[in-house]
Amino acid sequence: MIEKLNGTTETVNFTLASNIRLYHNNSAEDFPLHWHVPGEIICPIQNTYNVTVADEILYLKPHDILFIGSGELHSITAPKEGERYILNFSTAMFEQFHELALFFAALHPFRLLRYQDQPQFNDQLLALMTRMEKEYFGAAVFRDCELSSLMLHFFAVIGRKLHQNAPHENISPLRQKEQQERFSMLCNYINAHCTEDLSLDELANEAGFSKYHFARLFKEITGTTCHNYLLGRRLLFAKTLLADFSLPITEVAMRSGFNSLATFNRIFKFQIGCTPSEFRKLGLGFSAPQE
Repeated sequence: MIEKLNGTTETVNFTLASNIRLYHNNSAEDFPLHWHVPGEIICPIQNTYNVTVADEILYLKPHDILFIGSGELHSITAPKEGERYILNFSTAMFEQFHELALFFAALHPFRLLRYQDQPQFNDQLLALMTRMEKEYFGAAVFRDCELSSLMLHFFAVIGRKLHQNAPHENISPLRQKEQQERFSMLCNYINAHCTEDLSLDELANEAGFSKYHFARLFKEITGTTCHNYLLGRRLLFAKTLLADFSLPITEVAMRSGFNSLATFNRIFKFQIGCTPSEFRKLGLGFSAPQE
């Protein structure tokens, strides 16, 4: 299923304009520690599936749905028999919809939707994945349009559910929507300018809030601080550069928006669990299983 693995870096090749790659997988192969820029969705259909991500072992049961954020190191252990959907999607493409930049931020490092907690909701999402499978492996006209539409609907259903369950200030729904839109656009701004010298004052001004109010709202809406969100985007960018072995680590640090190699090494080690040099060496002895 992993088509191209260089060390721990998987290159995901999208063959459709919808920038979606979908597998109805029944392989008993395990997959070594790896990461990729696209996001990933895993949903067991029959039997369990074990995924390790962010130093946690997740034991997935049938109809559980797991989102793995862009750039997250993960490994997979499969049972001898079973079926599951594995779907990769281009975050860069879907982040063109401002609300999704905020949505993807809330998924890091992963988000697990347990079937036992909300069976009807997960069944609704599984039905959408089944429709995506039919389109993906079919040959109907406007296939890419329909796939993109289904993927957006999938995200919208989850996004509305997360928004419904999240704590909110005592303000009107219209005001909530305005805040959501502002912070969605801000996340896109950070994504596009993450390697630049961005200050909290500048970002608060961009969003139209005082610095204190901005910091509190950002954490409330995204589930993380603005500082950590910015670091996450810089580290994701750094990971893509680290895949180019011709680039010195110092240059990777500078290009990724870090003002010193020492700072880059310290933050990378704290957030990823290894140094940039160790990250480059991870998994060099692994060979990827084939579909």
